[in-house]
Amino acid sequence: MTFTPLEILKVNLNESQYPVFTDEELQNLLEVNDNNVLKASWRGCLMKANMESKIVVGPVTIENADPDYWNNLASIYQADYLSEQAALNPTVVRGYKTSMRRSDGA
Repeated sequence: MTFTPLEILKVNLNESQYPVFTDEELQNLLEVNDNNVLKASWRGCLMKANMESKIVVGPVTIENADPDYWNNLASIYQADYLSEQAALNPTVVRGYKTSMRRSDGA
């Protein structure tokens, strides 16, 4: 079974348990973050951490998780995103130098 990026983002942000965003808002979050699910998950968790502890929509009250929960989850997605980017764009030379230059320039 293959999931769409939108479905993965919903799972990452626990939208089934803590619904905050509409599908359109989640799609926009993906687009703004280069359609990268990890980056959108990271930013979405930070957004949820800054929300009120309770959301009231008519007669329905939705409890939000503690901001620490969202910040910890955001740091996990941030680390995953940064490691993914490091693997895609290796800029650091690793390992040992196998040759050396002479100090007198010859």
